[in-house]
Amino acid sequence: MTHSIKRAIQILSSLLLLFVVSCTDDEAVHTESVGTEGSLQVNISTLQETNPGASRVAYSGAQGEHTEFETGDFFGLFVLGDDGTVKSSNVKVYCSGLDNKGATVWSIYKEGGMQGNSSNYPLSELLSQGAAYFAYFPYDDSLNGVTDAEGLQLYVTDFMETLVSDQSRSLTDYDLLVASNVAGCEYGSVSVEGRSVSLTFAHTLAMLRFHLPQGAEKYDYLLGGEDFTPYFMGSADGHDEYRFLFKPGCILDICVKYLLNGKLYRFETGRWKELRPIHTASGYCYTLDESAIKVPYNTAVDMGTSVMWASFNLGAEEDPTATVENLGMLKGSCVMWGANNDTGNYGNSAYTAYNNSFTDGVKPNKLPLGYCFTGDPVYDAATNLWGGLWRIPTVAEWQELFQVCSYSMANGLVTFTSKKTGNVITLKAAGYYDSNTPTSTSTGYYWSSCASTTNSVKASSTMFGGSPSIHTNASRYTGLPVRPVFSK
Repeated sequence: MTHSIKRAIQILSSLLLLFVVSCTDDEAVHTESVGTEGSLQVNISTLQETNPGASRVAYSGAQGEHTEFETGDFFGLFVLGDDGTVKSSNVKVYCSGLDNKGATVWSIYKEGGMQGNSSNYPLSELLSQGAAYFAYFPYDDSLNGVTDAEGLQLYVTDFMETLVSDQSRSLTDYDLLVASNVAGCEYGSVSVEGRSVSLTFAHTLAMLRFHLPQGAEKYDYLLGGEDFTPYFMGSADGHDEYRFLFKPGCILDICVKYLLNGKLYRFETGRWKELRPIHTASGYCYTLDESAIKVPYNTAVDMGTSVMWASFNLGAEEDPTATVENLGMLKGSCVMWGANNDTGNYGNSAYTAYNNSFTDGVKPNKLPLGYCFTGDPVYDAATNLWGGLWRIPTVAEWQELFQVCSYSMANGLVTFTSKKTGNVITLKAAGYYDSNTPTSTSTGYYWSSCASTTNSVKASSTMFGGSPSIHTNASRYTGLPVRPVFSK
């Protein structure tokens, strides 16, 4: 089976396609000639759309092409009796081409024999023997010694457990297809009528599919926190397509990072960002779609505190000058306290206008003394713009950072070095905006998510100068940068 035909999955939109176990109306049913006393139908399940929706990463899809075997392919066939023991073991079934009526010819493969001659090696004698059938692809000689259903179940389990993480060579050897009505190992479908057997193969594994812009260079791919190398399918419509097979039953935590024109891009889903973590199932294809959020940033940094710290400011990813090397040194977006996006204007009049148009609840300028909105997308710009667990840090989380780090300031940059982990984060000293002109740009101010405990029109921020401290007298209408965090 050529890879291009077997794995052809034409998906028009983003994520989550189901491999069904029966033929749809537009799929050709192939009746395979096996002699005059029986017939064998062999199909592979098609793809069908399902769309549960998502946040930040899109999960949707469209029906794909069916796949099919072709001349030269082998699959293995087991016939089991009523007691679950194997009557015919690991029969090598060979696709030898088409007969004069256009039907595919299947026959038992014999080394050195006439493999395409079904009259010499008819399958019809096997098709009436069994109470259960187990067919699989790709063929594996190591199954020759399997004598019962338990051995077949163990083979599927072992195949999943030993699946390699480097699939750069080909998917053909890793995509385990099974058609079985063996108890405890049912995949696809098997139907028997006399000596006629119909096998519909299903995919036992799950698949990841994603696209990168052509010319992008791999930086890091992680599935469930572990490195993986996908198979490169080919290029089309300005994108390169990759696919990777993995064991079902896990939570789909994906991180794909790539370099393009000197910038590092990343898109992901999974439980740590709460982007619709999915418990994966056999026969599903999960596509990390190109419309997913692409944030050019390194992995969040463990500074030895209760939270992980982003390695760059909110909005720095949008800076046209951003590169892998300078991302942490950029100012990014400035927001007013309690505004969940960068309005582009700052100061009392801009804040008044924002609050006057606010309809989602208590207006930010009316939030009470000591109120902390961290993680609430109505007020938290980091949560609203980056999604998942990202949020503006609290006063206590800033103070925790101060306590576990050494601190230095030079050339307009504030550097924290963790005494616990040795990791480093750098923040731009951008000053503050009481209008659209920055003030005190040699001093670093960053928002906390906490209102002042003593003044109803103020909120708490950092103040970096001779030493890091908490500034409790920042007007809520001030525009300040944000360094997001998320809880471990």
